[in-house]
Amino acid sequence: MTVTVKRKSTGKTASFKAVISLPKQVRHEGGAPVVLGMHKGISESTATANGYAVITYDSDGMFSAPGTAADNNQHTGAFYDLYPYGRNWDEQTGDLMAWSWGISRILDALYQGAGKELNINPDSSIVTGVSRYGKAAAVCGAFEPRIKMCAPSCSGAGGLALYRYKSEGKTYDFSSKGGSARYTYDQNEPLGSLQASGEQGWFNGRFMEFRAENQIPVDQHMLASLVVNPNRYLFIICSCQNENWVNAPAQWMTYLGAKRVFDYVGLGDHIAINVHLSGHAVIEEDMKYMMDYFDHHVYGAEPKTDLSQLTHSPFELDKNKDSFADTFTKNWIH
Repeated sequence: MTVTVKRKSTGKTASFKAVISLPKQVRHEGGAPVVLGMHKGISESTATANGYAVITYDSDGMFSAPGTAADNNQHTGAFYDLYPYGRNWDEQTGDLMAWSWGISRILDALYQGAGKELNINPDSSIVTGVSRYGKAAAVCGAFEPRIKMCAPSCSGAGGLALYRYKSEGKTYDFSSKGGSARYTYDQNEPLGSLQASGEQGWFNGRFMEFRAENQIPVDQHMLASLVVNPNRYLFIICSCQNENWVNAPAQWMTYLGAKRVFDYVGLGDHIAINVHLSGHAVIEEDMKYMMDYFDHHVYGAEPKTDLSQLTHSPFELDKNKDSFADTFTKNWIH
């Protein structure tokens, strides 16, 4: 599918491409739910085998450069053709928001007729992505209210890992997940990496002014909390082993902080987390849990799995727990 967008104020148009994978059988009333991927490789076949459609799109030029927004600090691509990167920070949009914009335009296309043609229900949409695209999925979930469920995977710093929590040097027992009984984390993704030439394009120029994480007046549980809505859900995915850089313990802390907000407004069952053992990806385990959780909460289906597992992680076990979790979740709002 090619999506062409026209900016009314200038008359300019720009296009990007998306790949559609349809299920052999649509089993949901009103059309197939749809997983909107920031990239390919999100366990598409698992989704389609269970009656879900999948649309993966050309966020950064994977199909035909430069795509919606090239993954560099040059600010090229369909988005920037329509909305050029300005000189002042309030006239600048980073790649994470630009990639999120692309998902919004796919939703527009589905609502304007493509959904009916393809037998896809855009009201039942899940956005997901891994790593930098997990960061973008988190942004999309926060700012695109039509997304039914936001499912960022292995998103790290700038995504759904707390800036203020480091797991470097900490040793964990992951035997409960079938992993190592003594796994020590090395370097987490630092602020300086996000500000380096290879990644600074993800944000706008104002982000470059912060010299330390503690100077940032917010943290990422607040980004997660922007998904709070009686009709929406947040499903966090991370990997506890071999994912030191993206700091899964800090993503668990974000879950705990955001859940305080979900609980406060009576929506505690609208947030979930799956900490799989290994894999910088949306693995088959994640997709199965996501669909089961979605089918249960959105369609009222009886769960096939134990969904209570989606409120736990190895990081809460006594042998792994950090007291920061208690102080953070009790006091962060103050």
